[in-house]
Amino acid sequence: MNYLSAENLSKHYGELILFENISFGLNQGDKVALIAKNGAGKSSLLKILAGKDTPDEGSFVINKDVSLAYLPQQAEFDEELTIDQLFHTSHSKTLEVIRNYEEAIKKQTTDYNPQTQLEVDKASQMMDIYEAWDYEERVKQMLSRFGLNETHIKIAKLSGGQKKRLALAFTLLDKPDMIFLDEPTNHLDIDMIEWLEDYLSTANTTLLMVTHDRYFLDKVCNNILEMTAGKIHLHKGNYAYFLEKKAERQAAERKEIATAKSYVRNELDWMRRMPKARTTKSKSRIDSFYETEEIAKSGIVEQEMKFEIQSRRTGKKILELEGISKSYENKTLINNLNYTFKKGEKVGIIGPNGCGKSTLLNIITEQIKPDSGRVTTGETITYGYYKQDGLDFNKNKRVIDILTDIAEVVNVGKNKTISVSRFLSFFLFEPKVQNNYVYTLSGG
Repeated sequence: MNYLSAENLSKHYGELILFENISFGLNQGDKVALIAKNGAGKSSLLKILAGKDTPDEGSFVINKDVSLAYLPQQAEFDEELTIDQLFHTSHSKTLEVIRNYEEAIKKQTTDYNPQTQLEVDKASQMMDIYEAWDYEERVKQMLSRFGLNETHIKIAKLSGGQKKRLALAFTLLDKPDMIFLDEPTNHLDIDMIEWLEDYLSTANTTLLMVTHDRYFLDKVCNNILEMTAGKIHLHKGNYAYFLEKKAERQAAERKEIATAKSYVRNELDWMRRMPKARTTKSKSRIDSFYETEEIAKSGIVEQEMKFEIQSRRTGKKILELEGISKSYENKTLINNLNYTFKKGEKVGIIGPNGCGKSTLLNIITEQIKPDSGRVTTGETITYGYYKQDGLDFNKNKRVIDILTDIAEVVNVGKNKTISVSRFLSFFLFEPKVQNNYVYTLSGG
């Protein structure tokens, strides 16, 4: 059964072409990963299909009998609501069905007649279809499954991982036929990711998903939609199979381009001496030259991020935590933590969402103070701190200006520096992108 058909979709932002004339479909049971480099338009495509944006050209059709749910990369809630209030004031289809049923019952009570009885019967039938009779119990079970048991708490007080869990619970509650997920594993702890893997891979639902978690993708998806150079390629199979076929395709493309370049070199001299009398034969040869020249110039070099930098010298003392404790509203997150970091050590902090991982980093970097204990940092130590929700930039500044406000050059070793522009290129910002405004950038 066909769930979704998209025909010749295009989306541009000024001169930037995200994708152009792409067509694809989703059938019942497909579990499809949409992959591409950052800024290629993955999130934009999901927003269009979810009805949150419009294409510049083209159209798509979703089967009218199919229910749809969409999880954006950054879910937005009214943070003054409690979790309970969110689930009882939302615009979910199930709640709409419940409200219609309650309204029909109320109308029948005050004015009983064949018409009001018919409305009650129809509303009751919809309650059956959406399994809405036990909605309250389903909400409790779903929130419990996602570790959100304190439903009286305001959303503003949840951690980043807890907010992601809440967004997922909200998305899955109505048991939709088709789900669009944009980076569903961001901020989730390991246990939650493993549960989501099992759920999505076994649930009778159709899925279109954007994720950079290749292991999650490999376990869940059975098809890959690759967006590259504004076009789209469908690969049957999981991510490992896709990588194999992509390598074969790129090898074939490189061979075709090399052959085209050789042909162009050989024909170039003839083109320069092109006879004035254009016979049918010579015109055909000219057309062939330009067509082949276009292939020769079509080679797209796939960049990889490669960056090395020499760290500054540090003393023996790096960082010492002595008796660190921190609580919020009678909930203890950290209790009498002692740890001495050694030079060159690579430490991972793991634990369930909301247990205090980000709080510990904020204490170490002096963003917040512990309730008790002491943080001692070596005299030569400086911190680079990348937060869970990223960094705040002035969105009306150009990309390169964000860095040049800090420094004109970057030290990369003893008596060696590189320009900020060169430094940005390590992070795959081409020179033309470096002058774009921050607000034009994708989340990635």
